[in-house]
Amino acid sequence: MRIAIMLAMLLLSRQAWAFDFKGITVGGSATPSDVQERLGVRCGEGYENMQICNGDVTVAREPASMNLVISPKGIVQRIALTLSPDAFDEVAPELVRKFGKPKSISHSAVQNRMGAKYPQVIYLWAAKDGTEVLYMKYAGTLDRSALNFSTKADRIMLRKDKEGRSGDI
Repeated sequence: MRIAIMLAMLLLSRQAWAFDFKGITVGGSATPSDVQERLGVRCGEGYENMQICNGDVTVAREPASMNLVISPKGIVQRIALTLSPDAFDEVAPELVRKFGKPKSISHSAVQNRMGAKYPQVIYLWAAKDGTEVLYMKYAGTLDRSALNFSTKADRIMLRKDKEGRSGDI
């Protein structure tokens, strides 16, 4: 009986589920054919034999640009989506419905060149295996928001790529 209860709790826990975008799971296996079939986006060979899939998709019926990376072993490392910040109030509740309460919600302010400030909101969902979903209202500019699904390995790779830049001026 105790095992059945524990199994039921695990299955009902939203954090027990992997993070997916329309059936493509970050940290799970996928092929370029899977991406084209589910998302309508084509892939091509990229850096170090990775498959890179770039194209237009929708998130909660809002238009988005997607960059999806599949490792040479066929593991989805990243699903990076760029949306309009105007979509934030539509998309964020859908993410909460799908993935449950975020691990954290950060509030701050971003500022434009003229000094006007805008409220920044960042949602973070994190699984025990190191996969994350990060959704930020403003990403780099006031014209863009970002929804990123990533593996721990992908975040480490991106950090290593930035190393050694300090003397490159």
